[in-house]
Order: sequence, then structure tokens, then C-alpha cells
Amino acid sequence: MGRPARFWKSNEKTGSVNCLACFHRCDIPDGRRGFCQSRVNKNGILYTLNYGYTASLALDPVEKKPLYHFQPGSMTFSVGAPGCNFSCLGCQNHDLSRPGSSWPGVKYNPDIITRLNQMAFDNGADSWSFTYSEPTVFLEYAIDLGLEAHLNGLPSIWVTNGSMSPEVLKALPPAVSAMNIDLKGFTKKFYHEVAGGRLTAVKDNIELALSLGIWVEVTTLVIPGLNDSISELEQLTSYLAALSPDLPWHISRFFPRHRQSHIPATPISTLERAKDIAQNNGLNYVYIGNAFSPKYGDTVCPSCGLSLIKRHGFTVLENQLTNGGLCPKCLTKIAGRWNYNFEANQA
Repeated sequence: MGRPARFWKSNEKTGSVNCLACFHRCDIPDGRRGFCQSRVNKNGILYTLNYGYTASLALDPVEKKPLYHFQPGSMTFSVGAPGCNFSCLGCQNHDLSRPGSSWPGVKYNPDIITRLNQMAFDNGADSWSFTYSEPTVFLEYAIDLGLEAHLNGLPSIWVTNGSMSPEVLKALPPAVSAMNIDLKGFTKKFYHEVAGGRLTAVKDNIELALSLGIWVEVTTLVIPGLNDSISELEQLTSYLAALSPDLPWHISRFFPRHRQSHIPATPISTLERAKDIAQNNGLNYVYIGNAFSPKYGDTVCPSCGLSLIKRHGFTVLENQLTNGGLCPKCLTKIAGRWNYNFEANQA
């Protein structure tokens, strides 16, 4: 049956339950599941079906999330569970996010939280990441694991579509220290037709996460013909710059996947144009992902232009930041969470 879920309320008159985990706020009749397929109403009580159901587990560079201003050069233990509350046409993990009746993964024994944290330490992880699918739909599992990791000195990261309810987001610290939030496009039409989400919910959560002191970076998968117009990129990057010019933005290259296999890969020229637009609108830290080229992933001082962190793909080649996160040339403070000793880790 699973474990009792958090963030829901009952409707005693109808026997249904109202899930409060995300923007859908599903009203779930007895015996039925919500949109994400991971939460079920049993006799008027909402249960989560994927607690401890670890479908994917790996040790990754934190740059792969992608996070470039949070402990650069470190390794993060990544976990994912089945289910999702979006229905992206180009989902690269659709077998995991929308598994239907087939739930992939290995179900660990009841001491899953303690065991996984020990695995993280044994493998030299510097943080936890909840990723591959949407952590909002396995929030109980992610919060419990993140809280124990926090008590043991490991921060946690959510790689998320940003669609959790405000109630959930406000409850995340200190179980979550950083987020990479997908801002998939900047029109209601795109979110509705391509992602199955809601733009206003994501924007609200980016703003709320920043106000809560969570370190936030934003990723946009640029898809030819769908969200790559100059007008949309102008609006999206102007919005981010207005929140903070120091908010890192990752431009991700699209490749044909799932129900968008007919769409060609994003031209490099489109990605470079998006970067130019973002920088012209005032964003200081703009990165191009899924396209390996020199300097696409470098962190550059916005004041003097010095390449502070040089990367090749997900590998940090050089980090010139001082311990306080300052540019060594002009002493500009570089926005980020830099409490990780890159040189010591290379010894």
C-alpha cells in the first residue's frame, strides 16, 4: 500500500482526498491514483507508492545537474524514483517518469535512509541530488533522506520542474540547499501543450525558492520552432535578470526524444544567439549545455572578464576563485555557494 503521504486533506463527504503536493492539487477518489501515478487514496487516506523505491542511483559531477555555482568540481550522489507530474513530449526519461503499471527500480529494506546515506559517504559524495524524475512526486522520500544527509554534513539538491506547491517548497529547507529549476519556456501555450505544466506556478516557485535562501540555477531546453523565438528568449531572460543578474542560466541543447523525435537538434547558432540575448539583458552567468565547446561552461568574472572556473563538459579543469568566492584579479564577489575545496579534492 505504501507509506502515508504528506500534504493532503480529506473530503469526508465524498471519501476523496485532495493532494497538495503540486499545482495539480488532484482530487483523488477512493482507490484511484493522482496524475503522477505515485499517490493513491486508500479508504480516505493518501499514500505514497514510491517511498524508498530507488529506480536510479549514480555518483555524478555536480556540474551534470547542472549546477555551476554550487560546490564546483564536487561529486553528488543522485537518486530518482518513478513518477512525474508533467507530461513533456520530449521527455528523455519517460520510462521512469511515466512508467504506467510497470514501476522500474529496486525496493530497498526499511532502513533505506540510513543505508543510502552510508552509501553516499562510502562513495565519497559531497552532496545528494534528487533527479532523473521529478522529486516533488517522491517528496517524502527526498525530504527524509535530505534531512538525514543534512545532519551528517551533506547538502541536498533538487533537480526539478519547479511545480511543487508553495506548502511543499516552504517545508524543504534545510532538507534542500540548492535547486536547478527548469524554466521550460515562457508562454502559457508552450507549458500547456508541450510540457503539461503551468508557467505561473514555476515562476512563483523560482521567486519563492530565492526568497527562502535556497541556491537556485535555471535551465531551459531550447527546442527548435517551439520556444526558440527571439521574442520569447528576450522575455524569459529579462524576467530572470530582473530577479537577479547573478542567477545562473543554463541553455540546454535539444535532441530528438520520445514524441518529439521528428524535431531536429537545436542548431548551435540558436544556442549562441540565446546566450547573447541573455547577456545583453543583464545576466552575468550564462552557460550552454549538451554542446561541448571551449568556454561554453566557463564561469567568467562579470567585472574584469577573467575565466575563473574552466570546464570541459562536466569536468572542472581549473578553479581560481578564492576561498571567499572572490575574483583574484579584481576582487569582485562571485555569486554562489563555494564551500568546497577543489584543490584538496584533487590531491
